[in-house]
Amino acid sequence: MSIISWNCRGVAAPATVSELHSMCKQLKPAIVFLMETRARESTIKKLKRRLHFEHVFHIELRGLSGGLCLLWNEIYNINIYFWNDNHIKTHIDDRKGRIWECNFIYGNPCFERRKEQWRAITENNINKGEPQLFIGDFNDILSQEEKIGLHPKPQSQVREFRKFVDMNYLMDLDIKGGRFTWFENPRNGFITRERIDRALVNWEWRVLYQQASLKALPAISSDHCPLVLVINQVQKVEKSFKFEAFWTDHEECENIVRKGWEKENVQGCAWKGITTRMENCKEELTKWSRRTIKRADKEIHKLKEELKKLQDSNLTR
Repeated sequence: MSIISWNCRGVAAPATVSELHSMCKQLKPAIVFLMETRARESTIKKLKRRLHFEHVFHIELRGLSGGLCLLWNEIYNINIYFWNDNHIKTHIDDRKGRIWECNFIYGNPCFERRKEQWRAITENNINKGEPQLFIGDFNDILSQEEKIGLHPKPQSQVREFRKFVDMNYLMDLDIKGGRFTWFENPRNGFITRERIDRALVNWEWRVLYQQASLKALPAISSDHCPLVLVINQVQKVEKSFKFEAFWTDHEECENIVRKGWEKENVQGCAWKGITTRMENCKEELTKWSRRTIKRADKEIHKLKEELKKLQDSNLTR
């Protein structure tokens, strides 16, 4: 069971939709939180159908920027009871007797407004004693070690964010997959890197989900890395066979089907002959796809891992 959090910098771009579809197909998240959607309701509804989610909550963009989107399935029962342009506050019931508060955060890009945002959340946080998770793009760092660039983060901003974390009794979840989550376009030959996307939890939540882990995926089609918070591991079940339409793009596909269909001559009942031939086709196609298609998937995964290493390298030029 997992949550994806991503500042996608516009959800309408084909590359972004493709990356979202790929992540959801592979990771099967229970919840997806998107920031800077820059989209109207009609676009979000199309995205919901494309990604096969049952529920959506959307906050409209302001002008040409902003916009938040929360997508989820019935794995969780989610009660949304507060929201604004930078914050969606929910109670989550995991249907296993565990109820906790989840805050989906987009830190205001303006420091003065962000400072007010942290103050307001702290003042209104009356549930500090129950399990709490804060996840999203905070637009802040906890120390200068979380930034590489020409100029350090103003220390006043670091102090304000640390104050917010401390006053809400939160701890930072360790992140796997790289040190940084945001990359600014080169300026004067330098690339600025920061870890501004994160997950913060209190002790009660950490005790509840001791196996939880956070990973940053490579930044593709956005300057932010998607975060994947795996809350508890799900036992894998055998996948049912599905014929993929794109297989027909491969010249070999027709020969593989013919090989399976003509594999053996079944005597007796015509229906048994058809089902046996279909099983043989399924077997041949499965072996072929694992050998051919999976190889391509592995290459894509390998390239993404190499991209993430490059994005997190210490080189600034």
